[in-house]
Amino acid sequence: MTRVLVCGAVGTEEKHPDWTPLDPGDDPSRGAQLALLSGAGSVLVLLVELEADGFVALHATPDVSVCHVVQGGGTVFFPNGEEIQFGAGDTIEFAGDVVHGWRGGGERTLVAVTTFPPAS
Repeated sequence: MTRVLVCGAVGTEEKHPDWTPLDPGDDPSRGAQLALLSGAGSVLVLLVELEADGFVALHATPDVSVCHVVQGGGTVFFPNGEEIQFGAGDTIEFAGDVVHGWRGGGERTLVAVTTFPPAS
């Protein structure tokens, strides 16, 4: 079970985020879910889980996304056919509005995602 420990001035609080199916694009995704771990101001920290051979359809976000692969591996793909292989320990940064999708490998894949709004 995923837990979030919030350390504040008056103590520590433990939270367990809710998982929701992840289906961001026009085409359906499968075997993917998302949990919001933290959201301070306009910065979000998310956890994305792909089942073995899970798939996240092509999508883009307006914000910069920094994705750290915690477990597993697979392929990031782009509309032009380019593909990037990734594995545990890799960090992938997407500029805002870059269309991409994810394919998990033969095992569960866990990716921590932090989004940052564009610099003003």
